Amino acid sequence: MGSIPAWVAPTVAVSLVIIAASMLTVGAVALFVGLGLRQRTRDLSAQLSALTADAKTVASRLRHEIDGFADLSTEARVKLKGAIGAVETRLQDLDALAEVVQEEVQETALSAASLLRTVRRSGKVLGAARRVMRHRPPAEGAG
Repeated sequence: MGSIPAWVAPTVAVSLVIIAASMLTVGAVALFVGLGLRQRTRDLSAQLSALTADAKTVASRLRHEIDGFADLSTEARVKLKGAIGAVETRLQDLDALAEVVQEEVQETALSAASLLRTVRRSGKVLGAARRVMRHRPPAEGAG
């Protein structure tokens, strides 16, 4: 076996330096990319935090509005039930009043008919009395 040629050792050394420099370059690029990604991640995290805060604010306002509508709906429902109750009471009162007025009108009509009948009978009686008085001979001493 022979000895190794002299050019192999420097070639291997230069190759190792090139490989080391390549690895350092790859490491530097990886570090640069990693730091860039880290910064980008921080930026995205800040934007996401702002977006989350805005979403929480919107959700809170929406919840507040929905609660307000629910309260308004409840209040309107209570008022509507009260109004319906008041209308029912008024209608019952009007129904009772209509019955009383109807009874009074009927009684008045009966009283008027009775009075008219009495006036007619009285007229007939007075008419008969007048006829009798006209056909009667004059009284003796009257004249």
